[in-house]
Amino acid sequence: MGVLPRNGNAYRFAPIKTNAEGDSNEAVPENFDARERWPECSSLLGSIKDQSNCGSCWAVSAASVFSDRLCIATGGAVARNLSAEQLNTCCYRCGHGCDGGSPEAAWYFFRRHGIVTGGEYQSGEGCQPYSIYPCGKGRNTCIDNDPDTPECTIKTCTNSNYKKDYRADLHYVDTVYSLKSEEDIMTDIYKYGPVQAAFYVYTDFMYYKTGVYSYTRGQIEGGHAIKILGWGVENGTKYWLCANSWSRSWGENGLFRILRGNDECHIEDRVIAGMPHVPKRSN
Repeated sequence: MGVLPRNGNAYRFAPIKTNAEGDSNEAVPENFDARERWPECSSLLGSIKDQSNCGSCWAVSAASVFSDRLCIATGGAVARNLSAEQLNTCCYRCGHGCDGGSPEAAWYFFRRHGIVTGGEYQSGEGCQPYSIYPCGKGRNTCIDNDPDTPECTIKTCTNSNYKKDYRADLHYVDTVYSLKSEEDIMTDIYKYGPVQAAFYVYTDFMYYKTGVYSYTRGQIEGGHAIKILGWGVENGTKYWLCANSWSRSWGENGLFRILRGNDECHIEDRVIAGMPHVPKRSN
C-alpha cells in the first residue's frame, strides 16, 4: 500500500474546513454522482487510473482530484489530466515515491510548486505522462512486481511531442484543507468536486467485486488513497462512491462503494482537498 502514516511528516495536518466557512447550508441530495453534475468534465471525473504495482496511490489520486476540481472551477475550459508522474517522482517531502507518500504533502506541493499536465502510460498526452507499465488486470498482475520510482525530470517535459512551455503548463492550488464530518465531505464534493481520501485496506478489500463494502475479515494490508466522487443509498445502506486506481478490471469497472457515515476503515478520517488557482481573465 502507498499511504504513509501522518507521524513524522511535516505536512501531516491540513486545516480543517467546516460548512460554516464560506459554504451555504444548501441541502445535498440523497444520491449524488459528480459525473452527472458536471458533464463537461465527465471524462476526467470518470477516469480510472492504473498505478501499476508502484505504491503511488497517494500521487495518482491527488493528481486526479486536482484535475477534476480544476476542470470544474474553469467550467470545463481546462479539462486535462495533471501529472501523477511529476508528483510521484519529484515531491521529495511527500515521502518515497513508489514506496509510499503523504496525501497532505501532495496538496502542499501543488500550492508551492505547481504541477504540469500528464496522462496515462504511453498515452502521448501532457507534459509528463505516467511512465510505469500498467497492470491492466488489477493489482498484483503486473510484469514488474516491485518497480523503482522513476527519476524526477526537472523543469522540462518528458513528452517530446508536447509543445507547451513547462512553466506555462504549471497549475496551482490556492488553499489546502481537510474535511472531518460526513456532512462536510458531502457538501464540499457537491459544491467543488471530488475529494481525496486515505483509508486502511484489509485483505478482503483486495478481492472486492461489487456491492457496498464493509470490513469482514483479513489483516491490514496498509494505507491506500482514492478519490470520492459521490454517494448514495442502497437498500437502506449509505455508501460513498469511489474511484480506485487498480484499473477497470477491478471492482465495479474500477469503482467501488464503501459504507458511509461510520468511518469505515477510517475513510472519513483523512479526507483532503484544495481550491484550484484560476487566473482572472483580463478585460
